[in-house]
Amino acid sequence: MFETILTIEQNCRRCYTCVRDCPAKAIKIVEEQASVVAERCVACGNCTVVCSQHAKTYVSGLELTRKFLQEGKPVAALLAPSFPAEFPNVAPGQVVSALKDLGFRYVVEVGYGADLVSAAYVEFLRSHPEGPWIASACAALVEYVRKYHPDLTPRLIPVVSPMMATAMAVKEFYEENPLCVFVGPCVAKKLEAWDPSSPPVVDEVLTFKEVRRLFLERGIVLEKRRLEAFDPPEAGMGRAFPLIGGLVKTAALDRDLLDTSIIEVSGHEEVIEVLKDLSQGEIKPVLVEALMCHGCHDGPGMTKHEHRLNRKDVVKKYVNEARRRAAAPPPPRKGPAQAPPRLPFSSLERAFRPEDRRLREPTEEEIRAILVRTNKFVPQDELNCRACGYDTCRQKAIAVFHGLAEEAMCLPFMIEQAERVCHELKIPWTEIRLVHRHLINTEKLASMGQLAAGVAHELNNPLGTILLYTNLLQRKLKDRTDLAHDLNLLVEESNRCKKIVGGLLDFARQNRVRLEGVNLGELLHRVVNVSFDSAKLAEKKIRLVLESETSGPTADVDRDQLTQVIVNLVKNAVEAMDGKGGEVRIKAEELSEPARVHITVADQGCGIPPEDRERIFQPFFTTKNIGKGVGLGLPICYGIVKMHRGNIWYESVVGQGTVFHVELPKIQSMAGRSMLS
Repeated sequence: MFETILTIEQNCRRCYTCVRDCPAKAIKIVEEQASVVAERCVACGNCTVVCSQHAKTYVSGLELTRKFLQEGKPVAALLAPSFPAEFPNVAPGQVVSALKDLGFRYVVEVGYGADLVSAAYVEFLRSHPEGPWIASACAALVEYVRKYHPDLTPRLIPVVSPMMATAMAVKEFYEENPLCVFVGPCVAKKLEAWDPSSPPVVDEVLTFKEVRRLFLERGIVLEKRRLEAFDPPEAGMGRAFPLIGGLVKTAALDRDLLDTSIIEVSGHEEVIEVLKDLSQGEIKPVLVEALMCHGCHDGPGMTKHEHRLNRKDVVKKYVNEARRRAAAPPPPRKGPAQAPPRLPFSSLERAFRPEDRRLREPTEEEIRAILVRTNKFVPQDELNCRACGYDTCRQKAIAVFHGLAEEAMCLPFMIEQAERVCHELKIPWTEIRLVHRHLINTEKLASMGQLAAGVAHELNNPLGTILLYTNLLQRKLKDRTDLAHDLNLLVEESNRCKKIVGGLLDFARQNRVRLEGVNLGELLHRVVNVSFDSAKLAEKKIRLVLESETSGPTADVDRDQLTQVIVNLVKNAVEAMDGKGGEVRIKAEELSEPARVHITVADQGCGIPPEDRERIFQPFFTTKNIGKGVGLGLPICYGIVKMHRGNIWYESVVGQGTVFHVELPKIQSMAGRSMLS
């Protein structure tokens, strides 16, 4: 089976647009990836147009065409009659010139083949007046009939397409027997050219998009090309073939406006409906002219830089101009003219074989069993919303039965499932995100703690040696005033390194949390009175305000470690108000449900910028200048609070201040009264 449509898997995004717009429902969903089932595909190319993620493309004809042109063999470009719609702003002769610059020896209009096919249709209908008959020029239509209306396959007019007829005529007209490359708007022509049942006369197929790529590669600008005439054989009214009703016009079939013997339809929706009615005997025309696209000027291989109606008008204009030129007296010819080949009907005949790809209809029990799995218990539950790409829930269930679809494609069902899970868990999404953030911080702290422990251990011994010999140098060289500054700087920086290593050891401590009953009110008073110089704070216009009495709540905590937490939080609050002044309010209170204690440290400082809020508990993150901090204070606080099975969080408004909250269990379990960090 020739695979015409290809899938770029990394671009597929579960939108099911290709499923929704595929007339043959030839898309298979497996593990949320949409791929084309080659044996079901009719190569209409619609999925390549509607996919906004460019996950669908068609097999390329560029490689073989380049090979033909590079080898220097005679190659003919067979230009589809819809070419004016692709190149609306250039003269036809400039398109011919550009193709010859690519290396094509001949450029022939497929409109000539359309003239041959139209004449063959007239001859066939004259000898077979009893319809219905279906025009077989549209390759995608032929594939759809063969696969999904095999009963109508004998009603396809057994005549080759204009593409095939043109290639046959070119090979007969030119003695070199040139290779033939069709250039047009249709993807299905690729499938037709390589079909074993087709005459082997078309050597490759390019879409208009592909030929534009060749122009771009060679730097060919169509607007700057010279004018050059098409090569014979010359087209006639076959130029109107890409239009809806173009066959009727080309064949000069007499038709009144109210005549029902000929039906003209376009677009796969109308075509599918007409074929269904035709198969069921509800309509009985003599001829059905059907195009899977809305005219060949709307094919998937076109660039479509203008509206469809504008492209249609461009083709009409070209046909009218060609008619006026044909009506004028022909210019005198030099020498004898070679007559164009008039292929007999027998050489244009082609047989079509049915290839039934219809799916077996599951039983009602099988369909209902699939529907029930997506909570569709009664017909009223079937929403038919088309979000899955199928028109009805039953159609989607049938596709699931045949392995073409997945149950998870049902959007309302998946929304209900997600809502039910959230309701059962009773966890709002905001809380889930908060838990996720805490998990990430915990993992970061664990890995950083291991790293910090190793680094601190390795640095401690050499740092002790440096400090020892630095002090010895200071003593021995105390009379060298020229070295005093350097030695003092060395001592200060060594002490700063010692402080950093001490912070690392605190952060990565492996000590036990030694719990005891501690009066938090007394602890806060001791921190404020001992750890901070009130005179220096007064100079900065900063005041520490205790909102808890010394008889404050009691909790099971590690006194020294909780002291470190309070000192770090108050110190950060003071630094946040440096140069601004204000109050730092410290408070401890008891919560009854559950039995916990709550400590707050509130400042009136600058607040935490939004871009820093995700990183403040991250080790070594600091907004202070170099030498003023190493970014371990808050991570250490976070670790100590977590070792106490508590929580720490903050609220901050830029320009108004920050409040840090620490919440701890009032009474730790017996298992937790001596815990490793």
